[in-house]
Amino acid sequence: MQTWTRRVPAPRHRRAPALASAYLLLGGLYLTMIVLSGAALVTDVSAYDETAELARFAFGVFGLAAAVRAARQPALPGRLRQAWGAVAASFAVLVTSAPLLLFFDRDGTSVAADITHVIFVVALLIALQRFPLAPMNRRDRLKTVLDALIVLVGGTTVLWYTSVDSALVYSIADLALLFVAARALLRGADESAQRPLLLLTAGALVLFVGDAVHGYLDGHGLTTQTSWQFVCWITADALLAAAAVEQLRSRCGVAREPRQGLPIGRFLPFTAVAVAHLLMLAAAVQEGEFSPWGGLALGGAALSALVLYRQALVQRESDEQARTDGLTGLANRSRFRVASHRSLARNASTGILVIDMNGFKEINDTLGHKSGDLVLIAFAEVLRRCVSSPGLPARLGGDEFAVVLPEINHPEEAYEVAGRIAAALGPVAVDGRLITLAASIGVAVSGPGELTHDELVHRADLAMYRAKALGPDTRWAIWQESLEPDALLSKAS
Repeated sequence: MQTWTRRVPAPRHRRAPALASAYLLLGGLYLTMIVLSGAALVTDVSAYDETAELARFAFGVFGLAAAVRAARQPALPGRLRQAWGAVAASFAVLVTSAPLLLFFDRDGTSVAADITHVIFVVALLIALQRFPLAPMNRRDRLKTVLDALIVLVGGTTVLWYTSVDSALVYSIADLALLFVAARALLRGADESAQRPLLLLTAGALVLFVGDAVHGYLDGHGLTTQTSWQFVCWITADALLAAAAVEQLRSRCGVAREPRQGLPIGRFLPFTAVAVAHLLMLAAAVQEGEFSPWGGLALGGAALSALVLYRQALVQRESDEQARTDGLTGLANRSRFRVASHRSLARNASTGILVIDMNGFKEINDTLGHKSGDLVLIAFAEVLRRCVSSPGLPARLGGDEFAVVLPEINHPEEAYEVAGRIAAALGPVAVDGRLITLAASIGVAVSGPGELTHDELVHRADLAMYRAKALGPDTRWAIWQESLEPDALLSKAS
């Protein structure tokens, strides 16, 4: 078969330099405001409030522009555009409230700051509610809600310890935001907004921490002019603005595979339980009653840690089973897709081999399904020997197998793997009988940014059918344009 060696360079996106500049501007703005506020806090405390509000106003303008632009992207789903519209509304509140607070609430005695902050949180809450999340079955959705409730209880413990004397509406809004953010992190987003959702939920969690610091200071009659509170709030603003920029950048890249749950989300329930026990221990020490309350807090923390660790082991085993073929121990179709999408999303050259065993139906019909299973296991062992890491062999179902070769340097690397598999196939002893393993192998390679997963698998399928048409012996073929149905029709006419 003719070797396909055409390399397609990664596509150049005109908006990429502009978006990179936006990130640089955002980072520079963040560092500048942190330095200015720190200087004001040290040299002129009376100017601290003005500097803090100026910083939030600057981030409000930046975030409003980015969120409005994201909300007007026609390529985004309607629900996602609505989410960015709500984010834009939260930044609009920030832009309008900062001047009002500077000129009409200079002494900080009115409730205007609390009202505008609650409106900001509610708008962000609506935005997170509108984000399109990854699809899940009913049981997984219930597990996600339960984990989010664990985070909510932990957050309630934090606010009870820090902000028990603060406004009730303030705390309820924060807790609602915490629950929705935890649920979004635990469930994950679809391919249109994975990284933007991660940044947005991170901003929401940092905002919650800032509000807890504010509540603690306010509830204990301490000064609110502290760098901790300001750093939390301005970091939250920066993360929200970065989320909007990332949403614009995501439209320039390769589509990603929908992901159930973001990596950081799995640690949230454990963190919530740990924080709750630490606060109980801190309260016991603070009140001078370590015995018995401190010992009870430590015992409860130890029991919770053991139970959660056991749960993590069970979950890891369950996840491994969900990604592995039960008969052969190879990766299953789901894990194969994830590995392929991950490589393509990194704008790397990726190779796919689609492999169909020859004569497997006759083996099943004549020797029985038990012998057929042993043949599949023997074939899987050949793939393991021939495919080195980071390549991933997988069983797609029945007698159909596949291999994903992520981040290869040249198409010839994929051809060499196909050649090794073909050379390794031959007679094997199965249940006291000598059976010859044979297969048809199709190979396709995507240059950086060239193809999607489905397009790449389709090309490998066409090459596999071409190899199967050459006879029952083991053969492998490389995709070429003449194998496409349109090309075959044009040739026939």
